[in-house]
Amino acid sequence: MTGMDPIIYEAAAKGNLEALEQRISEQYISDPLDGFLTVNKNTIIHICISSILVEEDSHAVGGTHQVSAANFVKVLLDKCPPVLLKANAEDDTPLHVAARYGHASIVEVLIDHQKSQHQDLESGVVEATTEMIGKLNKERDTALHEAVRHNHIEVVKQLLMEVDPEFPFGANVAGETPLYLAAERCFPEVVSEILDKLKSPAYEGHLGRTALHAAALRNNEGMTKNILERYGHDLCKQADQNGWTPLHMAAYMENIEATKLLLECDREVAYMKDAEGRTALHIAAHCNVRGITRAIISMCPDCCEVVDNEGRNALHLAVNNRWPDAALIIQDNSSLRNLLNQKDNDGNTPLHHYCNSNFVYDQHRVLNSPRVDRMVFNKKNQNAYQILESKNLPFFDFQMKFVSTFGGWENYSFHHSGRVVEVGYDEIEKKKPKWKRGLDGQEREIRRKKKMEEEDKAAQAHLVVAALITTVTFAAGITMPGGFVGGDDHRHDPGSAVLRKSAAFQVFIITNALSLMLSSSAVFIHLFIPLIPFEGISRKRTNFIQIAFWFLLSSMAPMVLAFVTGTYAVLAHSNIAIPTCIICLSFVPILLCIFRRIRWRAMI
Repeated sequence: MTGMDPIIYEAAAKGNLEALEQRISEQYISDPLDGFLTVNKNTIIHICISSILVEEDSHAVGGTHQVSAANFVKVLLDKCPPVLLKANAEDDTPLHVAARYGHASIVEVLIDHQKSQHQDLESGVVEATTEMIGKLNKERDTALHEAVRHNHIEVVKQLLMEVDPEFPFGANVAGETPLYLAAERCFPEVVSEILDKLKSPAYEGHLGRTALHAAALRNNEGMTKNILERYGHDLCKQADQNGWTPLHMAAYMENIEATKLLLECDREVAYMKDAEGRTALHIAAHCNVRGITRAIISMCPDCCEVVDNEGRNALHLAVNNRWPDAALIIQDNSSLRNLLNQKDNDGNTPLHHYCNSNFVYDQHRVLNSPRVDRMVFNKKNQNAYQILESKNLPFFDFQMKFVSTFGGWENYSFHHSGRVVEVGYDEIEKKKPKWKRGLDGQEREIRRKKKMEEEDKAAQAHLVVAALITTVTFAAGITMPGGFVGGDDHRHDPGSAVLRKSAAFQVFIITNALSLMLSSSAVFIHLFIPLIPFEGISRKRTNFIQIAFWFLLSSMAPMVLAFVTGTYAVLAHSNIAIPTCIICLSFVPILLCIFRRIRWRAMI
């Protein structure tokens, strides 16, 4: 494998004709210019076009400017015309490369040279130019594919101006036509140019889609309107490999403008189903798109009656969302109340589907109509409550969902009873919710021992903390802040506190005593708990432990306040008194946050 001479390569990259000719003369090379090839069979022109500097290449090394490159290419073509259509290993001609990088001046030079080679007949010029522009590389891309893919609008205009308007520009290996590429990448100006210059451009894309699918996907109103004006009903009803029409695509992507344009073009598309039997309304309801749902219902209200392959209407799918706005739109339409109790192939109504979902929302807004049958049974003889029970939700979620759906616990026995009467104690026990089931003796004993171990561990930890707080507060009460009056001081009572008249000191005494009392009560309860037998009165034992815990927790706040007030009484005239008190008081909101968190965890 031999490559191109490096000096010739560098001359081609810089568009330096003199250096190129000098190297050829020095090496006594008599080969034509199209014989100089790289490993990938790129010619001198390929290298020159690929090396042209653009604005984004301000820091690039080497290369040449577009004007110099255009002159270089023109001279080379005059010297060696066959290099014009010479393709590299990827079957890219120089025109492919120029179109890919958007070099309009190079494209003009290449087209003009092709015209100059066929000046005998005008028709021959058009055919030759069209043939050059329509050449395919290994990806079956034409130069127009390359220009469209990178949104080089000036090159697109040049190419379309020179070709036969009847030339279709077919699909490449990926199934993409230039029109589809422009629509998919949301280049409305390119789409408009192609539709204006070509009489019947191909519109196919990958996965069986069309340019209208791509336009609906991008929600560009002008682009969608242009394609509809050219092809109208033909593309509006064309489905892809999954049976999705452009309307399905617009509904899925929440593109309201495209949805309205498609429905105005042809209302019948709202009734078309995909491979799973879903209409665009099914898609919008499942995705909970309020605007799309309202638009489709307003123009085609009876399409709500269309069901998918599983017999589900739009309301079946809408209630499976956390915030079912689409379900509200359907429910609040009086003419669609017949959907509330409609059954799918398994006999499930929208209420069954809601109870089977993992979401809990305010059911007083959705499915709250008195027309909703809350006792309807499916083909497995299950009502909505039994579906809800089978989900094994946490009790808090189960409670919320049951109360909001069935109107309160007073209706529990009514909805809990089903059609199938269970026989045998095992079946009856399985029928009950987990939180109401009884436990056998062995499981009850295991749980009893486990609970007793956990409570003993908690009681030991609480006792240690309570004893510590009691010791600290007792010591603080004996060792008064500021000290005591000495015996030789006859102006005050000997042995009394020096700061006894200070308001902060008086608050210290009260809060310290309160903390001592609460912590001592917790210690006393924990000393009394082991005397309570566990069997038979376990709830009382648990209650005593909880009371001791709250005494202990309550003693911590006055203990901190006692420290703050005692410190302030001693350091009242110091600059650090207030900052110290603020730092200590910051414990109070922390304690409150912990308290609220504990209560919240206890609730759930």
